Amino acid sequence: MDAKVEIIRYLKTENIAVYQNDRGFTLIEMAIVLVLIGIIAATVFGRSIGTTQINLVGQVAKIRNHIRFPQSMAMKRNAVWGFKSDGLSPTTYWIFTGTDPDNASNYVVMPGEQQATVTLPSTLTMDGFTVFFDSFGRPDLYDIFPTNPVVGDLSKNVTAAGVGSRQIIILEETGLIK
Repeated sequence: MDAKVEIIRYLKTENIAVYQNDRGFTLIEMAIVLVLIGIIAATVFGRSIGTTQINLVGQVAKIRNHIRFPQSMAMKRNAVWGFKSDGLSPTTYWIFTGTDPDNASNYVVMPGEQQATVTLPSTLTMDGFTVFFDSFGRPDLYDIFPTNPVVGDLSKNVTAAGVGSRQIIILEETGLIK
């Protein structure tokens, strides 16, 4: 201990600043701790969310946008447009003009797609339904066209095997797609 005191006295006589506060952390120590916390968080986050769950969220957003497209086209063109999902596995869906959703000549290629029909990946399925939009964007909803019209809001599931499902809801009065 005496050697330490002697060194401090010598440094003070030479006008060299000496800090005796040994408490606290240096900036380097804090940076190292933050880097380690970041690495641990990235590892935990990467293991808790799988790509199938991310694909489900992305596909549901894409389907919602595909349903909004015929709604906006019906309002722009003052004509009936619609969306139909066959509900089979693998699920296929398409948009159409007019009142016959099964007539292939009425199919329309959606923006960003190569074909008029879109097939979901094999890990995803979607309930079957048909929706028509009038020139005001209001929906006419069917579970099974034309025999089973829906009264109230339409709620359909997109399901990923082993992960769960997400809902697509179309409000009856306004056509809002959630």
